[in-house]
Amino acid sequence: MKASTVWFLLAAVVVCVVQGDEVQLARANNEFALNLLKELSSRKPGGNVIFSPTGIYEALAMVYAGSRGESQAELSKVLGHDGAGLKNRDAVLSAYKKLYAFKNDSEMNVTLNVVNAVLVQEELRVLDGYKTELAEVFGAKLKTVDFFNESSRVSSEINQWVRQKTGGKIQSVLPDGIPMNTVMLLLNAVYFKGTWLIKFDPEQTVQRPFYNHGTKFVAKDTMVLRGEIKHAWLLELDAQAVELPYKDERFAMVIVLPNSKTGLPKLRDSFSLKLMDEIDEELDVEKVHLKLPKFELKAGYDLVPSLQRLGLKSVFTSDADLSGISGSRDLAVSDVKHAAVVEVNEEGTAAASATSVGIVAKSIPQTANFYVDHPFLFYVHDESRRVLFMGEVHEL
Repeated sequence: MKASTVWFLLAAVVVCVVQGDEVQLARANNEFALNLLKELSSRKPGGNVIFSPTGIYEALAMVYAGSRGESQAELSKVLGHDGAGLKNRDAVLSAYKKLYAFKNDSEMNVTLNVVNAVLVQEELRVLDGYKTELAEVFGAKLKTVDFFNESSRVSSEINQWVRQKTGGKIQSVLPDGIPMNTVMLLLNAVYFKGTWLIKFDPEQTVQRPFYNHGTKFVAKDTMVLRGEIKHAWLLELDAQAVELPYKDERFAMVIVLPNSKTGLPKLRDSFSLKLMDEIDEELDVEKVHLKLPKFELKAGYDLVPSLQRLGLKSVFTSDADLSGISGSRDLAVSDVKHAAVVEVNEEGTAAASATSVGIVAKSIPQTANFYVDHPFLFYVHDESRRVLFMGEVHEL
């Protein structure tokens, strides 16, 4: 059996103004994000996590468009289509098309690019219907290449494409080259760069304590901000949260800090879509004294084991039904690679990934002290509250 290799490269996310089914699909994206966060965290307990749920979700959606039978049913379940009330393929693709309609933007203070590309082996016949869906729903360009005889050149071109589309933040998504028998690559690149609405003053950045894993002291460059920003006390989670808007206020970063220095694992395990909704409701403008370390996270994942544990299995086996791509059942997904980067400093965020949070209630002191000196969760969302990047920081 031939196997199609699916790769994901991320460095930012999707802008969307959504209504109707698209809203439910955005919520399904967030449910997927939380499930994958917990899965990735369990693979390396105590390790930093950074990924772009939106990028992975979109790449899997391109696989969904070409799937049939059991493979389509599994993808639909893992991607949360049923829970979003999308009961058939036409409804799903229609919602995707609307959701991804406004995914590229460039203004003075925000750069956002989301791009897709599909590379296929010269001899592979791709159905016209699938080509049309790739172009019209996902804006994906299809290119024929020779994986078998020119794998080195194709690999180099792919990595060059990745560097270009991610602003140089991700240098390579194929460090080991192209696997044997690859006949198809689905690529997704996301690049985001945003400037804070309220910038941190670099002159106030000094080294302050950060406790790796909540116990080991290290000194890290820490930014300071005093002002009125959105803050919430999360009594049920024994934590607090702040929301830092970018100058393009469709985007914001949310940071969730457990009150206990060693409380991040418990916080993450308690995190749910319901609590994320409650965060949005509870965040309110307050006077806040914020101390936040500058940080840069990089990560690379082979996502196949995690996706299998989330219930996506048949597409990786001889039982795969991707007949919507070529008209036959001789294709399977062999690899799912994801690379992600996020950098946070006084100016703002340049990225390829993000984080998650949850809250229930709050009380309001005169000034809220939000000192990020121990492990925390973070995520970046757009105006639809769709999670673009998600991560957790255990050590710096």
